[in-house]
Amino acid sequence: MASKHRSVGTIGAIVAAVALASVPLSFAGPEPLRLAVIGPFLLAGPGTALILLLKPVRIRKGSGFGVLPLAMAIAVSFSLASAILLSTAMLYAGFWHPSAAVSLLAVLTVGLLAADNRRSRREGRDGVITLPFRTALGVPRTDSPATRTGTR
Repeated sequence: MASKHRSVGTIGAIVAAVALASVPLSFAGPEPLRLAVIGPFLLAGPGTALILLLKPVRIRKGSGFGVLPLAMAIAVSFSLASAILLSTAMLYAGFWHPSAAVSLLAVLTVGLLAADNRRSRREGRDGVITLPFRTALGVPRTDSPATRTGTR
């Protein structure tokens, strides 16, 4: 189970690295490198961050190969839709700067990954709320002496 969590964390780290690398490359850099970094980022970066944030149940439990095509389709469609919506808004506003668009999409991607990271830290590895949040919600501790003996 730990290797599955590591692979999800690795995917998030790769998406974050590509998102952060696309910002300076959108302003300057060699054309082949810009194409190799920014192209895949615009194709799947924000959508992959969204999929990691949503965490479908079958992916969380490790039986996600059946939903992998659907997850990839959602990732690509969300990424392209967000890029198209941002481009359309920039055209209507008269503010056409593709480098700024890539930077805004990178901020969106890193924001989604940060929200996923924050939620993962708040929840246990299996999606169970950890102890500080369980007590705040009024869920009794299972390791306390009162719950072990059955008396309160």
